[in-house]
Amino acid sequence: MNSSNIKNLINYAYEYLDLDKNDELYVRNRLLEACFMEEYDDIDESNLVDISNLDYPDSIINPILDDLIESGKVLESNREYYLCKIMDIISLRPSAIEAKFNKIAEESSVDAFKWLHSYSEHNSYIKLSDIRKNMGWIVNDEKGGLEITINLSKPEKSNSDVKKALSAAPKYPKCVICPENMGYAGHGTTRQNLRGHNMILGGDPWFWQFSPYAYFNEHGIAINASHTPMVVEEKNITNVLDFIDYVPEYFIGFNAALPIIGGSILAHDHYQGGRYTLPVFKSKDKYLFTAKTHPNVKISILNWYNNVIRLESTSRTEIEAVAQQIVRTWKSYDDLENNIIARTNVQHSSITCISRYDNKYIVDLILRNNVTSEEYPDGVYHAHPEYHNIKKEAIGLIEAGGMFILPARLKRQLAIVSDCLQANELNLDILQEDMLVHKDMIQRLVDNHGIGLDEDKANNVIKLEIERICREILYNTAVYKDTEAGNKGFIKFMNSNDFKLV
Repeated sequence: MNSSNIKNLINYAYEYLDLDKNDELYVRNRLLEACFMEEYDDIDESNLVDISNLDYPDSIINPILDDLIESGKVLESNREYYLCKIMDIISLRPSAIEAKFNKIAEESSVDAFKWLHSYSEHNSYIKLSDIRKNMGWIVNDEKGGLEITINLSKPEKSNSDVKKALSAAPKYPKCVICPENMGYAGHGTTRQNLRGHNMILGGDPWFWQFSPYAYFNEHGIAINASHTPMVVEEKNITNVLDFIDYVPEYFIGFNAALPIIGGSILAHDHYQGGRYTLPVFKSKDKYLFTAKTHPNVKISILNWYNNVIRLESTSRTEIEAVAQQIVRTWKSYDDLENNIIARTNVQHSSITCISRYDNKYIVDLILRNNVTSEEYPDGVYHAHPEYHNIKKEAIGLIEAGGMFILPARLKRQLAIVSDCLQANELNLDILQEDMLVHKDMIQRLVDNHGIGLDEDKANNVIKLEIERICREILYNTAVYKDTEAGNKGFIKFMNSNDFKLV
């Protein structure tokens, strides 16, 4: 490796990471140490890279990592670790990040978040080059539509993985989203270059960081500064409303905080949000209600795949009170006629919440339940087994809101399904082991559409099937089904809150 590689990094840090001229020698020497170098030679300017208009630093950092690996100084398995280690060196200290964020926020909080997001892309905490590899499309329909993404940047997690993570946390940092990951190099962590923002929600300290594997624009996480388990309680409503008061251009929400229905990280209390329009936001009213004690709150059940109660009001005080009432009531509400049991020896009923501001406060409360049965051991209101070939992970707030994050394996597997539909003969007995999960789906598609299809037709058939399955999964998560009995039960629950059908 030559010194030009180091100079390229320093120039990049000047341009994108606010490196101070007074820190150049210090940063240079830290980089020499990280790259196992002891000398810094005169620079041939012709060897320097044009750093203008770079969205992310791959073209600057990759030659360094390639050289470290080829020389045997670093194992390929440690590539991501060294990337984060090097980018941490050239990034501002957290105190400087906080100072600049707060200075920008004096004029515009959303501009401050936008700046931190751009910084996190440029220091490679947000894996922009990986995110851009994701595949996806938009589905339009009368309910508000769906967004479907095959995520190529993040591994799939099963429900058992989530439970294991809940009980097998390291001592320090206690999980991957803890603020203590900033600069931390133990356990092979790859979050040394994490930078975030401290904030107060509900009177308590919280920490905002952007997601390294973002699902949507400015996707981030608000994390309780204390490592405490996720819980759904009335104070959550206060916290999310505090957040949108702070940055009304963002939505923010919390998961149901229970295995199966509660997202992928349950051990550390956190919310997710960003600057984006989820499909559920476009959903229309199905039933309207009034609350005598809170006349300034519009209350509705949405025409959505699962069970969403939408609250709208210009009064924060009133919408907060109604939302808290629904959270409190649902957690103890039994409806045996509709197979809804709030609690046995453990809690089963919970709420997924998504809040935003659009000239008024809007709170979407999604009724959730994680009860299991002999027929559905992975959850009665989870994706049913016939759909696990497409999506087996917990259905958190993002999917419940209509944005499906499907596992990377599907890119390769669906290409094989397409080959089967294009073949002149079909022999499912020769499928490789990891393709057996798709055997029933392939047979169904062949029965409905035949074989010998051209490539475009085969791919379109598969695309429509994925869309159908995603819809069915959301219907699976509905505790009240869209039937006469289900609608009657849902309205009865609303009446139990003293909400009257209009």
